Amino acid sequence: MAIVLIMTVPLIVMLVYNNFYAIHTVRDQVSNSYENTLNLYMSQIDADLYDIDIYMNFLESDLISLGRADSDDDYYYQKQYLYNKLGRDVVLFDPLTSFFVYTKSRGDFTGIYSKSVFTIDDKELIEHHVAKLIESDAMPRAKGLRKWTYIQIGQDFYFVDTVQYGEVVLGGLIHSESLLQPLQALQVGEKGNILFANEHGVPLSLTNKNWNEDIEIREQDGYYLSGAKDKYLVVGISSARGSFSLVALIPDQYILANLPYLQNVIWFISIACLLVIPFGLYTMRKTFLNPLYQVLTAMKKVRAGHLDSRVQLGETSEEFLMLGHSFNSMMDEIQTLRINVYEEQLNKQREELQRLQLQVKPHFFLNSLNIIYNLAKVRNFELVQEMAVSLIHYFRFMFRSNTSFVQLSEELEHTRNYLRIQSLRFPGRLTWEVEAPQYLEYTPVPPLIIQSFVENSIKHAVTLDEPIHISIGIDFLDQIEGSYMIINIVDNGSGFPADVLEILDSGGSVVNEKGEHTGIWNVQRRLKLLYGDKSAIRFKNSPENGGAEVMLVLPTEV
Repeated sequence: MAIVLIMTVPLIVMLVYNNFYAIHTVRDQVSNSYENTLNLYMSQIDADLYDIDIYMNFLESDLISLGRADSDDDYYYQKQYLYNKLGRDVVLFDPLTSFFVYTKSRGDFTGIYSKSVFTIDDKELIEHHVAKLIESDAMPRAKGLRKWTYIQIGQDFYFVDTVQYGEVVLGGLIHSESLLQPLQALQVGEKGNILFANEHGVPLSLTNKNWNEDIEIREQDGYYLSGAKDKYLVVGISSARGSFSLVALIPDQYILANLPYLQNVIWFISIACLLVIPFGLYTMRKTFLNPLYQVLTAMKKVRAGHLDSRVQLGETSEEFLMLGHSFNSMMDEIQTLRINVYEEQLNKQREELQRLQLQVKPHFFLNSLNIIYNLAKVRNFELVQEMAVSLIHYFRFMFRSNTSFVQLSEELEHTRNYLRIQSLRFPGRLTWEVEAPQYLEYTPVPPLIIQSFVENSIKHAVTLDEPIHISIGIDFLDQIEGSYMIINIVDNGSGFPADVLEILDSGGSVVNEKGEHTGIWNVQRRLKLLYGDKSAIRFKNSPENGGAEVMLVLPTEV
């Protein structure tokens, strides 16, 4: 896949780059052509505006004479003279629409028009608007060499420049659309436009009334692309004599329509490659990579212990089908072998569990016979019978307890029977109490699990000096992960030695070299075989009387 991408991606990138480079080159050439044309025409406009400025300043003496006329006859004589002179010279300035003269002190407006395209209403609108601007001193003024500015009269825009000498104002008006007439032949496309715009990018005139509001017009020379939906190449030239710019808007589609056929071929090749490469990679993935991935996934699951994982291959090559079939056959054989080994281990665990459960301490059996002998010797036949019955129940439970679990009520009855035997051995030295909820009496527990710790308490806690009391308490605990039974076995003896307690807390065994102290190890081993990590044993000395305290935590469900 990497080799395919290394070979094809640079080619596609180069083709796309060449395409964009060609587009950029065409835009540069088109923009330079339009820029040269607009620059040439704007230079002509600026030259005409400059000539008009020179001419109006040349009339300084005539304007001063008009403003100083004392009588009406002198004023009208000077006005007629100026009117004739402006009417004769207005035709010398081709773009000029009209001259106007306004005398503030008399409120007199005189307009001299070069063309007869204006109606009487248009002339009245122009004269009223211009006179109002002069009277209110609101006539816009340009700065520096850019003397010409713009005003809006009705729906039309005009470029205007004025000179004032005393009370007399002389100005020139140029209709903005008349300046665009020579540029009508410039090809900008059906949706293109040539216009004048002010310094804020607002159009002052248009050759095409279809105006796109998304286009941004900036006060800068050169070209740039603008427009949201439809892109336009914007070429602008600022006027040196006025506060406006000449702008050409050429649709980008119109420019690129003249690109050679090779550009379309490049796009076709690029798009075809972009479509073919994913299809080829998809085919490669389906034919080779997916089967390999499924085999590797199955192997990882097997390594994690999931021996039931198998390879499920769909439509692929015969080689992969053979590989998957061989893998599945191998896993079937491994799983069968593992089941056999597991069953053998279970049998060994069962044998070990039975052996642990059937352990009988020889000294307990001998002590029990010795008690019966002594009781018979003193002719206490009632206690002999009670002792014999207790031993019968005790050994009957021991020899039938080759199962993994018994009911809690049976385990407690066996423990009471054992305690009765020990109370006959230590008369007046042993007392006990057992508290267990009735709803737990059918809960399965390992046999001898309680009796072993009771036996351990009697062995290490009973002395001839102090009586011993053994308390057995059972409670229920419900957790998110499951329900548990809590068994507490507490005596009032001397408790665990510190070194033994430290070993038990760390999970170690206290069995010595002679094989003694096997009771706790026996219970720990059996719980491990039966419950795994779900059970727990905790050892401590009671803070109340210092005796040994053992707490068993067993799951209620096996």
